[in-house]
Amino acid sequence: MLFLLSLIDTEAVLRWNTTGLTIAGVTNQPGNASNKLNAPFGLALNYSNTLYIVDSYNNRVQKYVRNASFGETVAGQETGVAGSTADALNYAADLALETNGDIYVSEVNNDRVQLWTSGSTTGVTVAGT
Repeated sequence: MLFLLSLIDTEAVLRWNTTGLTIAGVTNQPGNASNKLNAPFGLALNYSNTLYIVDSYNNRVQKYVRNASFGETVAGQETGVAGSTADALNYAADLALETNGDIYVSEVNNDRVQLWTSGSTTGVTVAGT
C-alpha cells in the first residue's frame, strides 16, 4: 500500500491508497494448486523480496519469488494433505525465517514447531511433541 502525505496547516495527513494488488493466490478462489492459497495466515519476506506464506488449510508453506504467479512448497506436502510425520504439517499457523533460508513453522494440530532447513523435504521437531 502507498501512503499519500499532504501538509495542511502544518499537520500531516496520511491516507491509504485504495487500490490493492494481489501478489499471491487467486482472489476469492481457494485451492491447493501451486497458484492458489487456502486460509493464508503468517507471512515473511526475506532479503531478496521472496515471500513465504503459511497456507494453513493446505498444511504447507509456499514460497513466491518476486513477480511469480505460482508458489513452491517449501514445507509440508505439495498436495495440502495434513499429517504428523516429519514431511507433513497439520494446520500450520506461523513461520520465522533464518538468514540462511531455514524456516521454523508452528503447527496448531500437531502441537509442535518444525525446523525445515533450506532445501529439505522434511522437518525436525524443535519444540513440542
